[in-house]
This record gives sequence, structure tokens and C-alpha cells, in this order.
Amino acid sequence: MNTINISQKAKNKHLNFSHYEFIINSLIQFNASHPGKRNIGKTQFIKELASTVGTTVSNIYSIIKDATISVRDYNLKVHYELSAMVAFEKRSKNHKIPNNSKFEKSKEFISLVEQEVKSNRLSSIDETINYLKLHQPDIIKNMVIVSTKTFYSYVHQGRTSIKPIDLPRMVRRKTKKNWKSYIPKRQKGTSITERPEYIKDREEFGHWEGDLVTGPRDGQNGAYLTLIERKTRFYYMIPISAKSSKQVYMQINKLHKFYGDSFKDIFKSITFDNGSEFSRWKDIEQKPKSKEKKNHCLFR
Repeated sequence: MNTINISQKAKNKHLNFSHYEFIINSLIQFNASHPGKRNIGKTQFIKELASTVGTTVSNIYSIIKDATISVRDYNLKVHYELSAMVAFEKRSKNHKIPNNSKFEKSKEFISLVEQEVKSNRLSSIDETINYLKLHQPDIIKNMVIVSTKTFYSYVHQGRTSIKPIDLPRMVRRKTKKNWKSYIPKRQKGTSITERPEYIKDREEFGHWEGDLVTGPRDGQNGAYLTLIERKTRFYYMIPISAKSSKQVYMQINKLHKFYGDSFKDIFKSITFDNGSEFSRWKDIEQKPKSKEKKNHCLFR
């Protein structure tokens, strides 16, 4: 290793020119002392060099690649040399490119999405981008595409001609708030944090995830009780007339009657959320009435 002392680069900072010189000169000395096609110990040398400079091994290899230049001699034969200045200038130009450079590169695609959204006021940005990807791939194949999430970020930042007020659904969206964490006064059943490891591993059959899916907010069209088995992903979707704990309890009882004594082996545990529709979890745990085995309700 080169005996020249050099300080490590500062955290979250790029390498300076002295680091490049140290890396390239160290490598030239190593290659001179290890002639031949197989440079034994070069991998370990690169690791030590990266540790000394304070960067990653992959970054050292990238610097070596950028520092490699081709030179012709008097006989016009090409041979390769290493130049710290070439690598530094090349990589410094890349560093000057801001992180938002994708916005500049994707302006053509952004403009196309803006036109499509404005021409059809019923379409959202999400629908428009997906439509272009699915039905007009030839038009956008040479464009730099941004994701829906990135496009909405540009809208929030005011970088597009589309404003949040132009998107009614976007205006109604609630912004994320930093809510204070709290411990509920009454814990409903066994917390999911106490769920045994063998359930988390999904290796044993009989552990289910339960939820309730509703349609319109008025609840007049009923709801669906969903149960999915964690290991096999077997899925139940049971219609219920109302979003209530009574209806949930009645449907679990119907499953108990259908499976009979096998119920306790098929439904060893069910994980619900803390919604009021699952407030009769104690009654559910008592089914089936068996002294040997008992199914458990967990809450996330």
C-alpha cells in the first residue's frame, strides 16, 4: 500500500482530486509490483484502498473504469493508461447534475400527460399514465417515464401546468399528519405483538387474517367478511347484510356448524383489526366449546 498519508473523505461528501490521485497512483504502483495477467491479491488491495479513502469497493472500481484512457504510441499501437485527472473531471460533471434532472429529461412525457388530463376532465393522472403504458406504448417508448407518485409530487411542487385544484380527488385527499401515539385504555383481546413465531413464519396451516369490506359509506348495500389463510392463501369472501358485530359473529357460527369438530383445527387463530364489528371476539373464541383446543382471536 502507498505510504502517502491521506485523510478519509467527509461523510456525505464526494471524493476530492487528492483522493483520485492517491487511488490511481496506488494502483499504478501495485500493477508495477505485480506484473502479469493475474494480479494476485488485487481484490484485497482494492478493499484496503477503499477503507483507507473512506469509500466503497464498487466506487473504486468505477473510478478505475473512468480513469482508463487509450493512448497510441509512435507505431500507432493502442495501450491503456490511468489518469486521475480524467476520472475526476468526468465524475465531477456527473456530480453537478442535480437530483431533479429526471424532471428535465421527462418533460416530453409530462407534457403528454398534461394534455391527456386536460382533454378529458374525468381522467385522473393515475388513469392517464396507466392508459398510455397499456394502450399507447409506441408513443411513449422513446420518452423518459415517471411514476404516478413522482408525477403527483411534481403537481404538489407546482412544477406542472396541472394544479391540485384541477384534480378534485386530489384536493379531497388528506395530507399525512404526525399523530401522537397512544395506548388504548381497553385492549381488545390478544395483541398481534404477542403472536407466536410459528404463526408469523406461515409454516402451519390454520391461521387466518380477517377483515370487513364495505361498499358505499351508508352501509345500506351490506358488506363482505373476508378470511384468508396465511399459509395457503385460501380465501373466503362471505356476504353479510350489515357491518355489525352480530353479523360477523353469526357468519363465524355458520362456518363452525359447517365444519363441525374440524373447525378448531382449521381455524386455530384469526387476526382482526380493532374495529367495532369484531367486538364479539370473546364469543368467537368460545366456539367451538372444547376443553382440549380453543381458537384464538388476535388484533392488529
